[in-house]
Amino acid sequence: MSIPVKLIAAATLTLLAACDDLGDAPAAAALTLQGCRVAGVDVEVKCARYEVFENREMAQGRKIPLNIVVLPASARAKEPDPIFLFAGGPGQAAAELGPQALAILGGLNAKRDIVLIDQRGTGKSNFLNCKMPDIDTPGMAEPVKRDALTLKLIAACRDKLAQIADLTQYTTTIAMADYDEVRAALGYRRINLWGGSYGTRAAMEYLRRYPDQVRSVVIDGVAPPSMALPLGFSRDAGASYDKMLVACDKEPRCAKAFPDLQAHVGRLLASLEKTPRKAAIADPLTGNVRDIEITRDMVLMSVFATLYVPEMSALLPATLHAAEGGNFAPLLSQGALFGDFAEDKIAFGMRMSVVCAEDVPRIAPADAGRESGRAPFGRLFIDEFAKACESWPKGKVPPDFSQPVKSDRPVLLLSGGLDPVTPPVHGEEVWRSLNNALHLVAPNVGHGVSTRGCAPKIVRKFIETASVAGLDGACLQRLPRPMFYEPLQDKKKDAAKPALAAPRGQGEPR
Repeated sequence: MSIPVKLIAAATLTLLAACDDLGDAPAAAALTLQGCRVAGVDVEVKCARYEVFENREMAQGRKIPLNIVVLPASARAKEPDPIFLFAGGPGQAAAELGPQALAILGGLNAKRDIVLIDQRGTGKSNFLNCKMPDIDTPGMAEPVKRDALTLKLIAACRDKLAQIADLTQYTTTIAMADYDEVRAALGYRRINLWGGSYGTRAAMEYLRRYPDQVRSVVIDGVAPPSMALPLGFSRDAGASYDKMLVACDKEPRCAKAFPDLQAHVGRLLASLEKTPRKAAIADPLTGNVRDIEITRDMVLMSVFATLYVPEMSALLPATLHAAEGGNFAPLLSQGALFGDFAEDKIAFGMRMSVVCAEDVPRIAPADAGRESGRAPFGRLFIDEFAKACESWPKGKVPPDFSQPVKSDRPVLLLSGGLDPVTPPVHGEEVWRSLNNALHLVAPNVGHGVSTRGCAPKIVRKFIETASVAGLDGACLQRLPRPMFYEPLQDKKKDAAKPALAAPRGQGEPR
């Protein structure tokens, strides 16, 4: 199977000593911060640019100016250990996540700085991105033409970015060396780490390489070192999809409105695989109407994107029902929200440099083959990534990169039970190699737990104490799954009910 190249963008051992003698007193800072403003944050923050060698091993040649934003602690007597945020993707820019950082960590910002660094290749740190075609670009609907066009576009992107970057130098381990250099330049002895999605892999790699600099770690939506993107997406997304179907069957109103939903969707996908449909779709942002050929892959990618957020997946029974009836606009609009974000915010070139070096080479043909029969996604993700990586330059990866990270540092792991890409089974895998860790699961939450319900309070207590002792995740268990959306029905007029008479003096001739 193939998927449009635009959707690829959407669509990822050191044994720690029990103690150290570093202390928490700040070192002398070598980097001066200046007052600045960032979108979504009401108060002035601090910013800086810090240059590192692109090729850290050679320590010569091109330099990358890393973009750094610090949300300074508001208290005069602040704690010496800040919180470093590791963004997702791979390809997301951390410096653009000020509002999200405050939503997750705002309660800690009174006494601790929050540090946001655009990882090399993202944001304002030598942004490696290419404009991808829209789904209605000529040739994207036909598998054979789409394959050829995809490879052509990947090659063009590679050649364009090669003019401003050595694409082998944008792997996770190299980026974590940047982070540690920035830590030292800012004068911090030890830091707390918070990572989400791909940021969990980055944070754990930092812990692996620089254990003495770490005070505590929070990882949310855990991507273990052993995970080879996108292997497992079909299994994990399929499990999330199945949970949505089961939940609809158990909710009387959903079951009544959309009976036998799985069979109906199966017929829709089979029909589209045989014969794609043409439809006029209004862009959800501009309102402009476009004629699009609807394919099976297009529908599946919209479903996949929607599964990230349970509030959105609560719409799936209704939007899939509408699609079966020929109205694809609601479903595609849901998927477009994710796709448009990926195109604008995710550095496609950086993502390729990470995945093509760290993940795809570890996917054996036998492993990929096992995904073929997994309904409904099958090999939807694997084949496209494998083809895209064939001609992409690949950086060096340390021999222990995919091995479990062993540590005695306190680590809090958070997982959403409905997560289509990093479900709790991955958090359990990472937890097993950690000696001082707690894994909390929110059964009815999707990709990202830290902002949900009582989670911010748990995260705050953990970082304040740097201890998992006494943390209680029972409140996460009580978070409900959003109710399924049921289309409004026109009320039938009661013919037996008389019309209201006009009030006396109104509507009567004088």
